[in-house]
Amino acid sequence: MNYSKILLSTALFLLGSFGHWYIMYWQFKSPKWITSFYPYLLALACTFLWIKASEYGVQGFNGSMWSNRFLFFVTGVIVGSILYPIHFGQTFTLKVVIQLVLALLIIVVSIW
Repeated sequence: MNYSKILLSTALFLLGSFGHWYIMYWQFKSPKWITSFYPYLLALACTFLWIKASEYGVQGFNGSMWSNRFLFFVTGVIVGSILYPIHFGQTFTLKVVIQLVLALLIIVVSIW
């Protein structure tokens, strides 16, 4: 395993996931958002980030597509756990905490 490539992949997935979160959910704060051109430009940037993240992730995991896919999934879950409480005031319930722990365990298993 190449941990530097996995770390770079994680950072790119996180950046793309932040953008994706705003593309999908900012419309509930600002209804005009989804009709503007900004989410579509952001989608192009996120796509580029995810393609590069996948390239580095698969290389970092020695060709494992599954480990890379789980990394992509978990970074999105982590971003959501940060932004939902900030923008929508949705608190952590026991169910959410358990899901976050499971998501992190997926990464631990992938790297192990």
